[in-house]
Amino acid sequence: MATIVVQDDKILRFLEVILDPGVAAARVEAFRDYLSFDAPDPDVWFEEQRRLAAAIYPSTVILVEDETGLRAALPEADAVVSESLTIGTDDLAIARNLKLVQKFGIDARNVDLNACLAAGVSVRTLRRRVNGTVAEHAILLMMAVGRKLVETDGALDFASLQALGYKPAKFHPEHVAGANWARVKGLKSLQGATLGALGLGEVGREVATRAKAMGMEILYYQRTRLPAEIEAESGARYVSYEELLEASDFISVHLPLNASTEGMIDAASFARMKPGAIIANISRAQIIDRDALIAALDSGRLGGAGLDVHYAEPGDPDEPLKNYRNVVLSPHVAVAQRSHNMADTAEMVANLTAALRG
Repeated sequence: MATIVVQDDKILRFLEVILDPGVAAARVEAFRDYLSFDAPDPDVWFEEQRRLAAAIYPSTVILVEDETGLRAALPEADAVVSESLTIGTDDLAIARNLKLVQKFGIDARNVDLNACLAAGVSVRTLRRRVNGTVAEHAILLMMAVGRKLVETDGALDFASLQALGYKPAKFHPEHVAGANWARVKGLKSLQGATLGALGLGEVGREVATRAKAMGMEILYYQRTRLPAEIEAESGARYVSYEELLEASDFISVHLPLNASTEGMIDAASFARMKPGAIIANISRAQIIDRDALIAALDSGRLGGAGLDVHYAEPGDPDEPLKNYRNVVLSPHVAVAQRSHNMADTAEMVANLTAALRG
């Protein structure tokens, strides 16, 4: 029976549900519920994954929270699945059975690749499909706010547009084109605009590559500057936090929530932003100070906001952010359909099976 040590991430717990028959029944039921609205019979999918992984099913899956837990489990480990926990020479020295390190992501800087090569340990990475869908949603929110898509939805006649405060009128067809006869002012395009990426981790890079393809200039800020090759791949230039705020037409938030980022985007930050800037948040609501956001919207300085994450979930029916025409709110759906979670998991199961079957 293989022993697989897995960093305790709520998505990586899929591996425990699929591969370890000793998993708690409550966890299995929770994952059935998690998949239920996209996968009519989750058990069919679980069983299919077990069939494909027959060479290593059943396995013992050990979930670890930190480096200490990882090191304690390494002597028995046949494989390790890590998102952020480091794997170095000292770890490999006590992991005599280790055959595979599976990185949960594409950035394997937390894994000593040369040491793994010398020890004969394979390393696999995963370009997480879920990160791509979240990036799509960040782009969607910026476009929806910039093009006033929600505000003008269905306003196809003079009366509807006038009710919104616009002054529609047809242009002279013998002389000019007819586009935007609604005369909606202040529309913003991504093409030619500057994107400020707050955080250029795995989601941030997915946003950056899409933004680059759409003709945006990309600036980024985080505490630690990335290697030049990652900047080049993303088409992003490192700047200070202040410069990012001052230069960006659109700001997209991809930072983790922790003590240093909670409330990071505060009143002073909004005051530094370009007038009319638009902010999108697909990370965690509390990175943006709620009162400062509302004040910036009330002042008219902020061009708008697109939020997929919220200060309470489910939200309050009287949520004040619903009252702004230039705010687009989605109910935490950036991850899109569960098929992406399932495909990511299936790829990891296949990698584990290929490495451990012998």
